[in-house]
Amino acid sequence: MIHLVRHGEAAQRWVEARDPALSERGRAQAEAAAEQLAMAPPMALRTSPLRRAQETAAPLATRWQRPPLIDEAFREVPGPEDFAARPAWIADLMQAEWSRVDAAVTAWRTRLWEALLALEEDTVIHTHFMVINAAVSSVKQAPRVVVFEPDYCSVTVLARRGTQISLHELGASRTTQVL
Repeated sequence: MIHLVRHGEAAQRWVEARDPALSERGRAQAEAAAEQLAMAPPMALRTSPLRRAQETAAPLATRWQRPPLIDEAFREVPGPEDFAARPAWIADLMQAEWSRVDAAVTAWRTRLWEALLALEEDTVIHTHFMVINAAVSSVKQAPRVVVFEPDYCSVTVLARRGTQISLHELGASRTTQVL
């Protein structure tokens, strides 16, 4: 099983910080997610290199006494260097179909899928909204980029059998505002 955990609430918006920490609420969300996940036997841990994902992974890593592997494959979707332009860009991307995204986004999605297929054991991955959507839309073979809106610290579970990945359970969802 592959457990995709969306990071907790960030302390700052994208236009305020390139790599924000978790907010106080985000830290509480991470603790609650860790408490729930820690009921299962320890698994491999991976995390996006971004701070909010690493901070979300920390409580579970402490409970299981194993450090997460920082993995670039689970970094948020690449976008414009101008972070002021990013909210409008991501809002457009959220309405797009995969057949119409640029080459950088297509390559990012391919690397993500290859990384998921390469996992050799049950794994918990602390990651981002668009990563989870890229994985779920691939599994469902959905044309749209966004197929659901995972809530902070929700857990989406994929099942893998050989080279096949299927959706086992969608995480909790909520309407996401692009700020």
